[in-house]
Amino acid sequence: MKLGIANMPLGLFGFIRAASSLLFMIPFGLLGSGFHFPQPTLVVIAFLGGLLDSFVGTLLYMKALKNSPAYEVVPLANTAPFWGVIAAVVFLGETPRFVAFAAAVLVVLGACFLVKRSDGATPRATTWGPWVALAAGVVWGIAEIAPVKYCLTHGMDPVTYQLMVIVGAGFGWGVYALFRGKTSKSRFSRRGLGIAILTGFTNLFLGWILWLAALQRAPASLISPVRGSVALFGFAFSIVLLKERPSVRSVVGVLLVVSGVMLVTVA
Repeated sequence: MKLGIANMPLGLFGFIRAASSLLFMIPFGLLGSGFHFPQPTLVVIAFLGGLLDSFVGTLLYMKALKNSPAYEVVPLANTAPFWGVIAAVVFLGETPRFVAFAAAVLVVLGACFLVKRSDGATPRATTWGPWVALAAGVVWGIAEIAPVKYCLTHGMDPVTYQLMVIVGAGFGWGVYALFRGKTSKSRFSRRGLGIAILTGFTNLFLGWILWLAALQRAPASLISPVRGSVALFGFAFSIVLLKERPSVRSVVGVLLVVSGVMLVTVA
């Protein structure tokens, strides 16, 4: 995504991701059990969940990626497990588990090591980038748990929910691209287009299929911290693919995040 938004206007990149994932989702649903729309309230909740998660949260995440190193942004955005645990307990009435909260605390503690301290020489955009990533984590943590679990437990099937997530994301990105497209200074390239389609497939299509399948098989408060494994992969790929060089402080932060994931996985 960091490479993609460097080669394409942000709004257009987000819209192409949503549109391409929809092209994968429709045949997948039709070849399976089809799409079944229950009561309108659930459809609206699913739409708003997709708008919040895959537009608002992802927009904050992309903004952070444009202004800060990926090795900082990815782990910070993945404090989402902590907020997911809170959302599961507060909104869904799930019984709090000590292990899940301990894992979430480790994730947040790791985030503290990853947030930069302003030294006067650091550009303001870079200084604020990690905090924007943290805001993305809050949005993702709530949006990927509360509306999902609510809709699935009240009769909406996963395929239909995912379709509404993509529609909500496409709507948000379409409006954003329409109003921001004229002011964007980024250039369009085939490389950016390819990355947009690739991340649309891996994230909005395949990633959501796996995520919804997991939520059907375990309590949300236990599943949410496992999502922190994204931090490990994002950190590794930022070094391998983007040639970034993290500080010792950043390494400590990522290790704490990964420790939280391991704790909830083995317990």
